[in-house]
Amino acid sequence: MNNSKVNLFLTGSIVGAVLVVVAGLSMGWLVTSGGANGQATAMSETAVKDQLVPICMHQFNNQADSVGKLEALRGLGTYKREEFLTSQGLANMPGSDSAVRGVARECAARLLEAKT
Repeated sequence: MNNSKVNLFLTGSIVGAVLVVVAGLSMGWLVTSGGANGQATAMSETAVKDQLVPICMHQFNNQADSVGKLEALRGLGTYKREEFLTSQGLANMPGSDSAVRGVARECAARLLEAKT
């Protein structure tokens, strides 16, 4: 075999491998560990919120004057809504002293969506 053919073969193989990796990463066929960890974290946070937000909504709807508090909630800005629910302890799950991150924001959004 000729040295130039071997060099051409090796160069083509390297360029092909690099193109496959670039295409795989850009199209989502290959995922880095950091990307996989980020996706797993996002999915777990979504799953937790999907389970806890209905509890927050139930606690909100079962309190005295929930209709008046809903009107007060509607009059607040997006970030103030989260503070409003957190300050009343509605984003705290039974047996917990603190709110789960993101539950109050999602709870407020769903309460306003459901009552519109």
